[in-house]
Amino acid sequence: MSLYQDLRVLEEKLAALLEESRQLSERVAQMERQNRQLQESHVRSSYDSGGLTALQDLYNEGFHVCHAHFAETREEDCLFCLSLLYRGGRVNGVAEEV
Repeated sequence: MSLYQDLRVLEEKLAALLEESRQLSERVAQMERQNRQLQESHVRSSYDSGGLTALQDLYNEGFHVCHAHFAETREEDCLFCLSLLYRGGRVNGVAEEV
């Protein structure tokens, strides 16, 4: 093979990799949007179906239940989570753990 042919093969491989990267980036963005929607609908359905107990349990197990950090591990108390649980009338169960 000549140097020109080698360069052409590399260009084709690079173009294919760039296209694959673009497609993966789109897929990741789509999945992140879907994840946000699912988290938001989960929180809404938790309120609708009396799921405040489930949120309290999640919080007591060491996870955030606030919108900003939902389902992330927490290392200390979160005022946003506590205010969410307080508005739902579930602060007593959380206060025992705090």
